[in-house]
Amino acid sequence: MPSIYLAGKIGKDDWRHELTGWALRQAWQDDSEGESLESWPVLKRSILDTFDYVGPYFISDDHGCGHGEGTHGCGTDGRLLCSPDDDYPKRPQVRDLCLAAIDTADIVFAWLDELTAYGTLVEIGYAKGRGKPIVVAAPRLSDASPYLPDDPSAEMWFAFSCATHRVAAPTPREALKQVVELFPTLESPIEEAFWRAYRESGPQELHGLKPQHPVFGGRYRLDFALPERKIGIELDGYTWHSSPEAFTRDRARERELELAGWRIIRFSGSEITKNAADCVRQAAKLAALVAPA
Repeated sequence: MPSIYLAGKIGKDDWRHELTGWALRQAWQDDSEGESLESWPVLKRSILDTFDYVGPYFISDDHGCGHGEGTHGCGTDGRLLCSPDDDYPKRPQVRDLCLAAIDTADIVFAWLDELTAYGTLVEIGYAKGRGKPIVVAAPRLSDASPYLPDDPSAEMWFAFSCATHRVAAPTPREALKQVVELFPTLESPIEEAFWRAYRESGPQELHGLKPQHPVFGGRYRLDFALPERKIGIELDGYTWHSSPEAFTRDRARERELELAGWRIIRFSGSEITKNAADCVRQAAKLAALVAPA
């Protein structure tokens, strides 16, 4: 299950809480002052039942004193906030925990809807330096919005230019639904290589390509498909397709698909391993030859 770090302006009961619930505050339970906390926990399948959540976490604070401006969800620099008993973790420790969580994340998602989200900008830059896939998302407020992810003249253009993918959506949840499509759960390294090559080149002939597409009520799954055009792309790894039984099963399935009007484009696993980008180019050319369904 891929893991995700959710960056963005911190606020009391903010959008991360809506996605994960109160578990977002469990990291500090065993050590309320955070003095010995070395890493944050992982919330399994907590983001849209797809991603494991790795951070950031918030201190437990019903009054919200530790979730305000400049706190990063964990209070200020050791100062007492709500009462003499509230000695919250120091900023350097919170910073180290955030950066360590980014190091463990498979994906870094940033909801960038505030020009003063200074911590978020640092997180985006750090993730960029660590070579992480980064999705920067923002609401499309208006044609003059400083947060437009696809407008190079917007005030936040530098942060958006660091993104692997840019998303516009009305809410973080809706943006994350797009992230699920950008980073699907694939079954093999050759599928991951093909999908990565497809995302990097984005040929128009394969626009709308769906991974792990179910057919015949879910009896079969195509590795990749253009459902509206009934074009399937199958990758034949040696491990799963080498036995006589698997060979026979594959041919029977392909005949059933062809009788239902599907055109199947096949690549061997060794072709993908050798040059996935070239396989994507060939798939695009072959897809262009197929008449609309």
